[in-house]
Amino acid sequence: MDEMLNNRKIGLCYYFFLFLYYIFATHLPDSYTPIIGKWCNWLRIVCVRHIFLKCGKIYTFNRKVKFGLGQDIQIGDFSGIGANVDMPHDIVIGSHVMLGRQTHIFAANHTFDRKDVSMNMQREVHRKRIIIEDDCWIGLRVIILPGKIIRKGSIIGAGAVVTKNFEEYSVIGGNPAKLIRKR
Repeated sequence: MDEMLNNRKIGLCYYFFLFLYYIFATHLPDSYTPIIGKWCNWLRIVCVRHIFLKCGKIYTFNRKVKFGLGQDIQIGDFSGIGANVDMPHDIVIGSHVMLGRQTHIFAANHTFDRKDVSMNMQREVHRKRIIIEDDCWIGLRVIILPGKIIRKGSIIGAGAVVTKNFEEYSVIGGNPAKLIRKR
């Protein structure tokens, strides 16, 4: 199945909805705005269904979410993405995930090994995919660093900086994030 998804053809429809999303739909009012919010949310969801590699029956896709070209994103059913989220173009998000506003998810970092070349001139390290498994709650303004896996049933408290992986059903928080308790 994954092999089939990776071989899909990106065509005119993909580019149309990518253009529609970034030029128009992302700037529409918040998904929770009375009266028109649900229609704005609906249009953003229609766009990402045509952009993402796999897109389940998602509840909320709020405004100003940035995901690059998004062609390799996979998102499961009944998940929601808050406003102003930055996520990589190849993230995997499970089902029943709540991703809070202003969350930043990074898939790559700069190298700094060479001293004869400025850090900003050194190439990026190879990308490390982020995976958020099913039934997770990611709070407001969380930062997730490259290659992290948010395990099933985990809760990440607001403002946490996730620098390592934790077991399933963990409640984590802080900077750097540490285990607060198990669910």
